[in-house]
Amino acid sequence: MSRGGGQVGALLALRWQMVRSGRLRAVLGLAALAALALIALAVVSGSTAPLGRETGDSLSASDLLGSDIDRTGEIAVLIPSAMLAFVLLCVIAPIVAGGGTELIPDSQLVAFPVQVRTLVRLSLVLSPLNVTWYLQVLLLSAATAYAVRGPGGPGLPLVVLLSFLAACTTVGQCVGWLLVGLRRSRRGRLATWLLLGAVVGAALWVVVNDRAPELLDRSPTVRVLAAQLSAAQLKHEGYAYVVAVLLAATAVGYAGTVAAASWALRRPGDTGADGALSRPLPRRRVIDDDLRSLLAIDRASVWRSPPLRRGLLVLAVLPVTAAVVASLPWSSIALLPPLVSSGAALLFGVNALSLDGSGAMWVATLPQDPLLVLRSKARVVTEVIGGAVLIVLIGSAARASSRPDLLDLTCAVGASLGCTAVVVATCLRLSVTKPHRAELRGPRDTPAPPGSMALYSVRLATVTTLCGLVFSVATYGSSLVVPLLMTTVLLCSAAVSWARTKRLWQQPETRARVIATVSSG
Repeated sequence: MSRGGGQVGALLALRWQMVRSGRLRAVLGLAALAALALIALAVVSGSTAPLGRETGDSLSASDLLGSDIDRTGEIAVLIPSAMLAFVLLCVIAPIVAGGGTELIPDSQLVAFPVQVRTLVRLSLVLSPLNVTWYLQVLLLSAATAYAVRGPGGPGLPLVVLLSFLAACTTVGQCVGWLLVGLRRSRRGRLATWLLLGAVVGAALWVVVNDRAPELLDRSPTVRVLAAQLSAAQLKHEGYAYVVAVLLAATAVGYAGTVAAASWALRRPGDTGADGALSRPLPRRRVIDDDLRSLLAIDRASVWRSPPLRRGLLVLAVLPVTAAVVASLPWSSIALLPPLVSSGAALLFGVNALSLDGSGAMWVATLPQDPLLVLRSKARVVTEVIGGAVLIVLIGSAARASSRPDLLDLTCAVGASLGCTAVVVATCLRLSVTKPHRAELRGPRDTPAPPGSMALYSVRLATVTTLCGLVFSVATYGSSLVVPLLMTTVLLCSAAVSWARTKRLWQQPETRARVIATVSSG
């Protein structure tokens, strides 16, 4: 494995061999094929969709809601904003992941001469495992195929789009590794906090002064859309330059990522030197109640983990900022809590019992009801997911585009309560039936292997998105029956799942298997 390309293939093959279950291998293979087929289907459907007739003053309201109206102009206007959202994701995702996604934990590769560029390439290869990244690529591909029409067909505009996606992904990885290296010193961490404060302040200034439309009109993504339109009309001089610049940015971004990762991994961290991990701690007061004692341990475990702290910060800031800037209608606000709940669950909820780590064996020997351990994890997962949902709900409601009525509030609150309950119940079920060993100490640690995280993400995102769409559509109705009935169904489903999970956990053989897995692998 002397070359980066050979190492990438060898590590991917090793990771594939570590998937022992043939059924799981089949599911992963089908999921990969389905993901590619879905993008191809979106492109074909968008490029062959009938354009219909253009809108005019003589059209009625029913005509505007019809399927035979040409909406290519409306979709094209939204493409630059969607591209900006993708840029933001490509910058934030590597920062949250501590530089990039890990295929195999660093602790398992210490004895092997794995090159830095191999880690970078693996992280780029694993980018589609981020469901948000994939969904935005799917959305941009479909929008480009539908809205950017011309004699050249969708091929050349998609080439421009692919160049843009590659440039954003590689440059985002470079920014992520630079911040990882910068944060290895105390001054660097202070600088990143100041930078975050400046970004938040600038965003607030834009919102207060209503400068977002002006900034969007001056965005570089408008130039990318213009290049796509030129490509559709076969005007080579209009898009060749943009494609060349994007490909050059991709090459520079990749080289910069390798250099930044090498620099970040060589820098000695001062986390222990400045006392962050070795400072003396005062003895905590004795807690007489067993459940409260377990809750204190679990909450401290969440806060001590660097990736969990970073993920909690992103969940608290990013959705609220996006909702505040966008000034969403209540139909979209009802869709936000389900999406945020599924994202919050991926922090640690899908493997909540791994919070105990090697201490799980010690916790199991304590003279207490074993069910209290599961209840403590359920409480902490609910606090994290419910807190994230509550923050985004309040933030988006404060900047809503209109005043809500009783139906809007019922849909938003029902989506929050129902989806939070379902996601928490699903997380506890997965934690008991499919446990994993996870340290959650390093900046790139995840609660489960990449393949499992991708499947969990798809499972949670599918359920919550469908539920959110039901609540979102219900805001256009006039009856409270649909949101109330949907909320009741979700709460009852979560209660049934929780009861089954408790019965499983009360079986000694199940607890022994889970404790052995999360404590020693």
